[in-house]
Amino acid sequence: MTTESASFTCESEQRQWGVTAPRVSVVMGAYNGERFLRPAIESILNQTYRNFELIVVDDCSTDGTIQILEEFKEERMSVVRNQRNLGIAETLNNGIAVARGEYIALQDHDDISLPTRLECQVAFLDRNTQVGMVGSNCNIIDEAGTISPGWPVKYDDVELKWAVLWRCPFFHTSVTVRRRDIEEVGGYSSDPKYRFSEDYDLMSRVALRYAVANIPQILGCWRMHKTSASHLNVSQQAAAIRSISQRNICHLLGWDRIDPVYWQGVERFLYHPVQQQLDLTSAEVNRTLDFLTTVHETFCSKYSLGNREAAAHRRRVFWPWGKHALALSYRRNGRRDAACRFSLFAGGAKLVVGALRPAW
Repeated sequence: MTTESASFTCESEQRQWGVTAPRVSVVMGAYNGERFLRPAIESILNQTYRNFELIVVDDCSTDGTIQILEEFKEERMSVVRNQRNLGIAETLNNGIAVARGEYIALQDHDDISLPTRLECQVAFLDRNTQVGMVGSNCNIIDEAGTISPGWPVKYDDVELKWAVLWRCPFFHTSVTVRRRDIEEVGGYSSDPKYRFSEDYDLMSRVALRYAVANIPQILGCWRMHKTSASHLNVSQQAAAIRSISQRNICHLLGWDRIDPVYWQGVERFLYHPVQQQLDLTSAEVNRTLDFLTTVHETFCSKYSLGNREAAAHRRRVFWPWGKHALALSYRRNGRRDAACRFSLFAGGAKLVVGALRPAW
């Protein structure tokens, strides 16, 4: 099967609906993935949950990807070949467009799904009908196949909605989404400014519209290697993450754009590497802390957090912010005059006190 591009308004015959339609469609994009493609596919075919189809979309690979795909003689697996190289977003959209399942499970061509992944996620979505997307914890796997623990993920809908304002709180390769919901948000965006963070963009749009969750169990292995798109395009990915984060915060605040002065303060306060020199003024500190507090207050209001829920969330947010500000008030790297250090100390103390304030 070949395709140029895909639309989410396909006719019923393109979806191939029928009594034998699977519950789950696993969509895997592949581009020059010969090194890790075989174990990725095998990890899906070896799932304990069997009512699925696997759709692999080849984006005009020039290595041995096609030969590897031809090795698999599995009736539940189909291969779609793009007529030209389209990139990650359109490639995955092509796979979603021909998917027949109620649920779309995403799998990267160099990662691994553990055997119970689909079983656990289908059961979770069946039980939690309000949830539109579910991911999981993942281990990290390197080029040699050595597995190490990954970083912990957030599980609760509110915490994930907060996290998605700043970063992607999901492992893309562990996510399963209701197909109607991924279609409703329009699938992956091919906007160049989101390139190399297409996953963060899509998951943001789903999380801002529907309830989302992560399952605590480790259900996959995310591979880190030197030829991955994220490793080869660090600066472009960072720019895309910045754009998506700003867009998500603007969506929350009802703003058209964030003043660059505000954003510069956020990046310098929250994300500045410890080992690098940091120069701040008192005005920058006060402006940044006021902006962050506004984002938090608007978030609690938008999602109608009750007193106890808002107090718990305030503790989780204000405590690290406050400690960070206090640390910067005495840390010696960079130039911060007495007025700046006083603003950091006063602002940090205010945040810490706010974190400890009980719910009324």
